[in-house]
Amino acid sequence: MRFSFRRSRPGQLLLAWSVYWAGLGLVTLRPAIAALWRLSGANGHGSANVGFNNGILSATIVDGTQTAWSGSISFLTLALLVTVPPLLLWLVWLAGSARTNHAKGIARNAERTRAELYAPEPGIGINGISTHSTSKRQAREES
Repeated sequence: MRFSFRRSRPGQLLLAWSVYWAGLGLVTLRPAIAALWRLSGANGHGSANVGFNNGILSATIVDGTQTAWSGSISFLTLALLVTVPPLLLWLVWLAGSARTNHAKGIARNAERTRAELYAPEPGIGINGISTHSTSKRQAREES
């Protein structure tokens, strides 16, 4: 199935956001998930700690006496990673859907403009014979 912004629906946009967020979480937290998996095994003894201090989100996984994984990220960086790419995707989707939503009206206006530009001169019919009736005043002046 080929993706096109012309046929996209809001549900597809939400799906794209969800895929982005899930991928972001898997890529950035893959080492932490592996450390937690080892820690949850039969012989695993340890602890996990998550904290937020001075705008920094930090997490640590300790296996026995040694640190198995440690990571930290500033809150601003996390907020930008979570919000900016979906916002850009939404703007692209909005621009693409706005063109297709109004395509019929735009085509109708273009056809009307084209018809007005190439319309025959009013009052002149086939072979240059006038198709409009003359006024009573003009008829009296001609007689």
